[in-house]
Amino acid sequence: MNFQSRLERLRKTLEGPLLVLSPGNVFYLSGFRGSLGFLLVFPGGKTFFFCDGRYATQSREELAVEAEIVEFEQDAVASICDVFFSFRENLLFVEDVASVGFIRRFEEKKCPVISCPSPVNALRAVKDEAEIRAIRRAVTVAEEAFRDVLPLIQEGISEHEIAVELEYRMRRRGGEAIAFPTIVASGKRAALPHARPTSARVKKGEWVLVDWGVRVDGYCADLTRVVPVGEVQETSFRKAFAALLEAQAIALELIREGVEAKTVDQKVREVLRRSGFEQYFTHSLGHGVGIDVHEEPKLSTQSTAMLHRGMVVTVEPGIYSPEWGGVRLEHMVLVEERSCKVLDTLPETFDEKGGENRA
Repeated sequence: MNFQSRLERLRKTLEGPLLVLSPGNVFYLSGFRGSLGFLLVFPGGKTFFFCDGRYATQSREELAVEAEIVEFEQDAVASICDVFFSFRENLLFVEDVASVGFIRRFEEKKCPVISCPSPVNALRAVKDEAEIRAIRRAVTVAEEAFRDVLPLIQEGISEHEIAVELEYRMRRRGGEAIAFPTIVASGKRAALPHARPTSARVKKGEWVLVDWGVRVDGYCADLTRVVPVGEVQETSFRKAFAALLEAQAIALELIREGVEAKTVDQKVREVLRRSGFEQYFTHSLGHGVGIDVHEEPKLSTQSTAMLHRGMVVTVEPGIYSPEWGGVRLEHMVLVEERSCKVLDTLPETFDEKGGENRA
């Protein structure tokens, strides 16, 4: 990955020096994978990397850009201010992930700061070829792990056991870490969009909603499937899933370069409205995925984003009823010029024995 070119693209957007705090943004710009390190990027061409002694060696090994490493003992703010003042700049821009207390420490040192939305986020929204390859690898690992676990999703297994097995298989197949806490919910508990796995055991005639993801080479995958256990008698489940399949198809047909993100969300809600399920779709349609599992752009009715080639987004309509349960179907797609490409290969539906149904 060409980290230096990313740094140079960022410089062209800056009105003054930018302090980059988010670990995801630091990694995107420099290649550094540690949990604590700051980049101070000046428009004129100088870059400084700040860390404490724990990451001094790691930073020398991982930094893939031209940057001067500044090691601090306890007071990172003092070190950052010393460098800032030496350049006689008028204002220091700080990513708005900074806490009020962190900003106040700059003010105490008479350092003029302004908290701002990070311009790095917009750069990260469009993936380059190396990033897309990494995301594809993450999707492959996630899918292979799910196929490993699919035969285990039977009557009597607990939600917790499914989650543990899936996370283990993702790590064993090469995942660096899970991308987020695995969601496993059976039957009526599937009405909880972010359900935590419990000791509840799967019953015959229920279904299991699984939302899982893995991080590979620094990039994430995020998928959701619903697996029936035996024949599901609940008619609302079948009607809702049919509505989701129609909504997914409409969304995938719409997504391409130049389309407003909110338009896709709105069209999906129209489909669910005709099916009588719109009131049960309680979250946005999707989000960008990359270094973090939630990135720009957002596919929501409030979004102001325009879709561009190279964006990778989820498309995950869901229907959640406290009376009978819930269903969700999630694809990851790559935005292209005239269409989009689904990156995952798992089928959308499974038979009553957990086998894969294919069109």
